[in-house]
Amino acid sequence: MPSSDRLPWPAEWPHHSGRRYVPGIVLLVLFGLAAFAAGLGFVAIGAPGGLKYGSFAALLFMFGAFFIYYTRVRRPAGYADVRSGNQATEVRYSLVAFVCLIAQMGCFTALFVFAVVDYARHGITAAAIAFGGLGLGVATFVVGVLSGRVRRGRLTLSADGIEQRGWTFSSFLPWEAFAGVKAAYNGRPEVLVIAYANAEWRKQQVVRFWKIDRLPPVPMIEVDCAQFAVPPEGLYALLKHYVEHPEARTELGTDAVLARLRR
Repeated sequence: MPSSDRLPWPAEWPHHSGRRYVPGIVLLVLFGLAAFAAGLGFVAIGAPGGLKYGSFAALLFMFGAFFIYYTRVRRPAGYADVRSGNQATEVRYSLVAFVCLIAQMGCFTALFVFAVVDYARHGITAAAIAFGGLGLGVATFVVGVLSGRVRRGRLTLSADGIEQRGWTFSSFLPWEAFAGVKAAYNGRPEVLVIAYANAEWRKQQVVRFWKIDRLPPVPMIEVDCAQFAVPPEGLYALLKHYVEHPEARTELGTDAVLARLRR
């Protein structure tokens, strides 16, 4: 496998595709500033309770803008999330992206809780119940995180095969099941480790209500590079190398994997 500073960019991936998201990021930032300004406006007219809505709405927009920037525009440069040990090499999903996602859902929950309390205080029971239901629905995401059903994902390469634990699903395919590796583009770079149709595929959609990521419809390991904080071309080269070179899989779980990437 070529070293990381000479890795070719797959032809299927357009260069500088992140630029298309910049207008959306700017719009979300402007919405965030407007929401905070509206909260201050409520304070100015003697309704200080509006500040909490404006503040959390602003945070929601800002977290959304940062999430898009971090996962769609920013180009990762290092391999800190690639770790070897216990006879396997693990590529962790981005911690920053996962925390940002939790923060957004936390903002939604807070806004609904505020609405329930304020409507109940003013005796508007129907609205309080409606927002309470919405709040409980969003809160199930937080419960999923606390219970470990929704979690920061990982991609694990071992002597047995490739295991993918996404945010809300798990998938495993043995090495002999794979037919090849293909770069694809679906609004963001992806790596498809394609398996034969009759492959023995262990899969589970761990969380069914919050399908923030999904199992592919056919046997494969579908890697959305935007969910990782490692260079996508490095992730593609890593998977392609170990699928196509069985003799090199003895390196998995050792420092040789990182040495290849950083050479």
